[in-house]
Formats: sequence, C-alpha cells, structure tokens
Amino acid sequence: MPNKFQIPWSKPSIDNEEVEAVNQVIKSGWLTQGKITYEFEQKLSEYLSSNVVTVNNGSSALACALLAHGLKPGDKVLIPNFTFFATYSIPKMLGADVVLADVDESTLNITPEIVEKIVKTQDIKMVIVVDVAGLPVDIDAFSELSNRYKFILIEDAAEALGSEYKNKKIGSFNHTSTFSFHAAKQITTGEGGCISSNDEKIMKKIAQIRDQGRSTSGEYIHSEIGSNFRTTDIQSAIGIEQLKKIESFLESRNKIAAEYKNNLKDVSFQQIPNYVSRHSFMIFFAIAENQEMRNKHLDTLKSNQVDARISWLPLHSQPVNEKFSNNEYPKSENIYNNSLTLPIYNLMTSEEIKFVLDSWS
Repeated sequence: MPNKFQIPWSKPSIDNEEVEAVNQVIKSGWLTQGKITYEFEQKLSEYLSSNVVTVNNGSSALACALLAHGLKPGDKVLIPNFTFFATYSIPKMLGADVVLADVDESTLNITPEIVEKIVKTQDIKMVIVVDVAGLPVDIDAFSELSNRYKFILIEDAAEALGSEYKNKKIGSFNHTSTFSFHAAKQITTGEGGCISSNDEKIMKKIAQIRDQGRSTSGEYIHSEIGSNFRTTDIQSAIGIEQLKKIESFLESRNKIAAEYKNNLKDVSFQQIPNYVSRHSFMIFFAIAENQEMRNKHLDTLKSNQVDARISWLPLHSQPVNEKFSNNEYPKSENIYNNSLTLPIYNLMTSEEIKFVLDSWS
C-alpha cells in the first residue's frame, strides 16, 4: 500500500547492492535456507561477538528462545506492560502464565527494582526484558537478579541491534537475546530475525527447533519438537549487504535524534542512563506534558503529511486482555497518553528532518 504521507514513519534503505545480491541467489537456484544464510549468521556472529541463529522474523526468534529454555504451559513469565504485542503473544501462545509489570516513565523500560518486587513474591520462571526503541536495559543488574532469584533472563532486543551497554553490543552477553530484521529496523531483510547467546548448548537447541527439531536439514531424524522457523537465502543475501552499512545507518539515526532533541519544543525525550554507551534509535519518542498537548502536536504533524504515530497500547488495555483491565499500570498509561513517535530512518535527508521540524507546532 503506498504511503500517503510526504514523510513516512520509517523507510527501508535498499540499494543496488541488495538487488544484485538477491539476483545472484535467484540465479543460483537455491532460494531457501542454505550457504548464504550460513554466511549471514557468521557475519552476525562476528558483529555481536556471540553465537547467532537466524529465523524468519522476530516473533519466531522469541518463540525459539523460550522453547529452547524449556518453557512449559503454566510457567510464569514476567514481561513489561509497555511493549509491542509480540512480547506478550508469543509466551501466551506457548501456554505461559504471563505476568505484567509497569515500566519506568523516564527510560520507558522495565527496571530491576520493579522486577525484584515481583520475583520476591511469585515463582517466576522467565523474565523477558525489552530494550524499548533500542535503549538497553541495565543488563548487569538484571543478570545479578537472575542469578539471585533463579529465573531465566531473556532479552527482547528486537529494536536494539547496534545498541551498546557499557561499550559492549547488545546480543554479546551470556543470556539469550532476540532481534528483528523487519523493514522498520536498523537493518532489514524484509522480515527476519535472529537469536544470539554465548551458551552454545542453547544455540544448538535453537538451531534444531528452527528446523523441525532436526540436527541436519534434508534428513528425517528429529530429536526436538520444532517447527519451520527458517529464513531464506534471499533474505540473508539482503542482510549481508545491510550489515556492511550498519555503522553509517546508526550514525544517521543518532544524527536525526540529536536534531529532534535540539529543536523540538515543549516535549521531553527518552532518558539515556550512563550505562548506555550507544542508543540505536529504532524509534524516536517525544513526550508531551499531557494528552491534549500530544494530540495537538500529532494533529499538526499529520495535517502537514508527516507520519507521526501514537505508540503501543499498553498490554493490560489490549482488547484481548480483559483479565488485566482492572489492574493499575499508571506509568505505562502516562507514556501511552502523552507520547508520540516521529519519523526516523537510515537515509532520512536533512531536508526531510527540516520538514518535520518545520511542521512541529
């Protein structure tokens, strides 16, 4: 569907290199997961200094991670109330008893303090932390909590490829992290995603789960319960070319974020703690003093053909989640009511940034 806005909310950066790489795969006659996907995994592993398995999307990445860590129906999984719906729907579809936690209003992320209050009193098997908009959570603090309270830590880093915690890339730690390569992300394969961890045993299990539970494609010996979460060499060819450009993409996103922060009036922004050495700005949040002011900015931007958006409806307010509707999550509600997200994409030009700023009211 064509974008009706002069300035879209996001736009993938696909050039001749990606087109030629796809053509080469098509000419090879091998379109599904194969040697090009293996090459993409190797390059991602080098980038993240970790073990990587690619899959067909970020939701599949999360499903594979949860299954590999032994999630069973009825297990309690704690997640932030303010996140994209897949963080909730995947554990729920796998039979988990999902527990929601409010988030910090300044970072938009869940905090160790919030999690500790819950894991102290409930038998939580897994905690899924989310790097909202690409901003890393406090990994050291969560890792310490995980060891102390004996829960499995999973990081939903779908929005955080290229972000860094204490000068170390998200995805390079011992716990399992999941990423997305959707068209709006820092790099894209159209759809797509990956899982990373330094735990080789877990990664071997994830690779089997991805491929119908078997160790070797083309054979029919299945040692795990799995499904078809495979990506394709077509997507991986795009990913290889995209990964070559990630540093320039991240520099561009940080430049756009700086321009917004320096020039937008009457709003605040996602606070970046000292432990964050790089924010990859997959999304840019602007937070108004109240809903009336937010709506005023939003209406003006849209009337000027700028695709600004309201963020995710908190999970407790989703129509499918009536059982949570009487629970109180005031910080998530404040973020939803008062914030909007602005266009940000890798090849956004100075003229396009200026157009957004000139359209601000």
